[in-house]
Formats: sequence, structure tokens, C-alpha cells
Amino acid sequence: MLKKRLISFWNELSLKTKLYMIMISVGVLMTVAILVNASVIYGFIGDVKVLMDDNLSSYKFQEALKQEADDFEKLIRNNTSENEKKFVQSCEVTQKNLRAIPYDYRLTGEARYAITWNIKNSYEEYKKQRDKVLSMRSNETGYIKELYKTYQMQDYIQDYAARLMKEVLDGGNIYYEERVVFLKRFPYVICISGLLALTLFFYLTGMLTKNIITVLSDLVHASKGIEKNDFTVRDVKWEGKDEVGQLVYAFNKMKHSMQDYVHTLEEKREVEEKLHKQELEQTKLEQRFSEAQLQLIKSQLNPHFLFNTLNMIFRMTQIEEAPTSQEMLRVLSNLLRYSLRTTAPFAPLNQELRIVEDYMYIQEKRFGDRISWKIECDVQTQMIELPVFLLQPLVENAVIHGISMKEDGGSIKIAIKQNMEQLYIEVSDTGLGMKLEKLEQIRSAIKQRGKGVGIGLGNIYRRISAYYEHGEVQVDSRENEGTRIQIILGRRKQ
Repeated sequence: MLKKRLISFWNELSLKTKLYMIMISVGVLMTVAILVNASVIYGFIGDVKVLMDDNLSSYKFQEALKQEADDFEKLIRNNTSENEKKFVQSCEVTQKNLRAIPYDYRLTGEARYAITWNIKNSYEEYKKQRDKVLSMRSNETGYIKELYKTYQMQDYIQDYAARLMKEVLDGGNIYYEERVVFLKRFPYVICISGLLALTLFFYLTGMLTKNIITVLSDLVHASKGIEKNDFTVRDVKWEGKDEVGQLVYAFNKMKHSMQDYVHTLEEKREVEEKLHKQELEQTKLEQRFSEAQLQLIKSQLNPHFLFNTLNMIFRMTQIEEAPTSQEMLRVLSNLLRYSLRTTAPFAPLNQELRIVEDYMYIQEKRFGDRISWKIECDVQTQMIELPVFLLQPLVENAVIHGISMKEDGGSIKIAIKQNMEQLYIEVSDTGLGMKLEKLEQIRSAIKQRGKGVGIGLGNIYRRISAYYEHGEVQVDSRENEGTRIQIILGRRKQ
């Protein structure tokens, strides 16, 4: 948990702050090492100073004690004011140096404290004995005895002063021997602390630079991929939110923006190609339309000639009294006239039904009892308009592909009804029907906007899709049972 927090904290820092932290960490480590080294050296110097002061105070006391003994001897031999003055000064120096000798049991230890205690007490007794001798006359009884006693006390104190000096020197030697081992290792401690600081510095900087170099390598690799229009390269990853993280974020965002821009350009190019293709197709259609207009002009004579011929035959049948032939010619003329002269895209439903009736009249004369048909219409035929020639091709398909190919013939039913805004037209027959494979093929072709369907049915589907917001063509058939085609017309497009 702590490691994750530290990593998260490190990633939140800026690159500049990370460098500062590395330098501060190394600086703190070096400073601590220097302070530790300095404190050790300072402590050692302080201890050495104490030892030197102890040695010096012991040495000064020993020398002052000798000088006092010499001046005492001179004063005994020659009691002059000058010798007395020197002796007094020597005594003051001796007492001063005696007071300077450390007299703390916790600092000096038991042996040294005992020696110092003996010196101080003995010196006090010596002072009394010395002053006693100086107050006596040389010819006074007991003088010599007291003088020698004084000399003995001097020797005793000097002996203890020498022992004190030896104790101080021995203590200094012991301290030195104890410290010299550490002092010999001290350079290694300094080197190790320096190496630790350098190791920390190189580790942190190496970790930082390694990550940066890795990210830079990934950026270079991704840039080369983008240069080759390869936007599938993975996004460069960087966990931190420092300057490098901002650079990586900007690069990834730029890559995605360029990718979207390139895709947009490609889509635009595809759309332009489609538009260009449509323009070419439109040009071809216009050319074909012009050719068709030319052919129409050329063929205008044929319908006129055909109608005149039919009228002439019709009059001949009247003269010859052939009513059936006369009716067939009339029906055929109506069919041809409706086919050739109707130019509007829509026609009333009653006209469409009349054309179906004329067509079926001819087919009845052709097939006789083999064919029957009926119309069931529940709407007002004069109020509804249909695309021209919507019903007749459906009925013709039923006759040609259903009834005519069946030996026993069959029947055709045209049913028309309306529900709200939708008009339902159904043309069914009891002819041969079709196999399931053929039926699925027709249904699939209808889903592809009438491509691959017969000319009549395909034309009907395309016109319904063009004229109505919602238009459907449904086909159902069973082999040897018949076929049913239902057309559903919704609202016309505006």
C-alpha cells in the first residue's frame, strides 16, 4: 500500500521537481555523512583536548611541586626576602595547578580519583608542616627532625604526582588504542557513505532517464509508423503527469486526430468517387434518353398506322357481322391506346381495372374454360390513383407463368382493400407455383431493390420505392398450388 502511494506520489510530480528531489536526496545524504564525520572528528578532537589538558595540568602540577621544593630548599639555606618571595610565588603556582587537576569521580575513575585525593590531602598536611618548619629557627630543638619530615612529605607528594602523571598517560594510551581502531576504519566509512550517495544518485537518475529514453523510443517508433500512414501503432504509455506525460498525452491525441482526419479524407474521397460515378451514369442515362427520344420519333408512324389498320379491320368485321372478332379488336385497340398514349406516371384505379378486364377478355378467348378470373374491390376506384400499368403486368405474370403452363388451367383473383392510409393489392392464381429455391431467389432479389427480378416485377418494385414513403412487394408461392403477390402502398412522397 505504501509502495503504491509512493509510486502515485512520484508520478504526480513534475520532471523539474523530480530532478530537484534527486539532488536534494543526494545532498541530504552527503550532508548527513559530512555531519556525522564532522561530529566524530569533533568528538575525537574534544576527547584529545581533554586528555591533553589532563596531561598538561598533571605535568604543570608536577613541575610546580618540584619548583616549590627547590625554592623551599633555597629558602631554608638562605632565608632572604627574595628567596621568600620566590617561594611564596611557587606555592601559589603549585596550589593553582593542584586546583586545575580534575577531581570528579565520574570523569577520572576510581584509581585516578584516589591518587588525586591523596595528593590534595597530603598537600594540605604538607602545607602545615612546611609552614611549621619555616616558623622555627635553625638552632631550635627538633628543627632538623621537622625539616626531614617535611622533606619526606615532599617526596611522598612528588611520588603521588608521578603516579598521577603515569595514570593520566596510561588512560590516554588506552583511549588512543581504543579510538585508533575506529579511526583507521573511519576513511572506509567516509568512502562507503560517499558510494551510497553516488549509488542513490545514479539509481534515481538512471531510473528517470531510462523511463524517459523508453518513452522517447516509443515516440520515435510511433512517429515512423504515422509517417507511413500506419495509425494502428499502440498509444505511447506514461504513468506520470509531468512534462513527459503531457508530451505523451499530446502526441497520442494528435495521432488520433490525424487518424480521424485521414479517415475523413478517405470517406470524402470515396463519396467524391461515388458522385463522379453517378455523374457518369447520369450522363449515360441522358444519352440513352436522347436515343430513346429519337427512336420514339422514328416509331411515331407505327402506332398511327397500326390504329388505322385496326379500325379498318373493325369496320370489315361489322360488315361481315362477326361480333366476337369485333369485340376483340375493340379491346386490343383500347390496350394499345392506353399503352402508347398514356404519359402521366399515375392513373385512376378504375382505368387500371378496365385495362385488366380488357386484357383478361382476350385471355378468356384464348384459353376458353381453362381460365377464370374475378375482381374484389372494396374501395372507390375513381378516388384512388396508382402508378400506370401496376396491375396488368401482375395479371400477365399470373397468366403466362402460372395458368398457361398448367394443363388444367386455373383461376386468377384480384383483391383490393384499404386500411387507413395503406392500400393492399393482391393478385393470386392457382397455377403451377414455384419451387422454394426460386421463391427465395425472388425474395432476396426484391430486398436488393428489385435487382435480378423479372422486368415486370422489378419495374413495379422500383416505381413503388420511388413514389411512396412506404411500399412493399411480398411474394408467396407453393409448387403446384399457385402464387400470391401482395403490394402494400403507403403515403405518396411529396
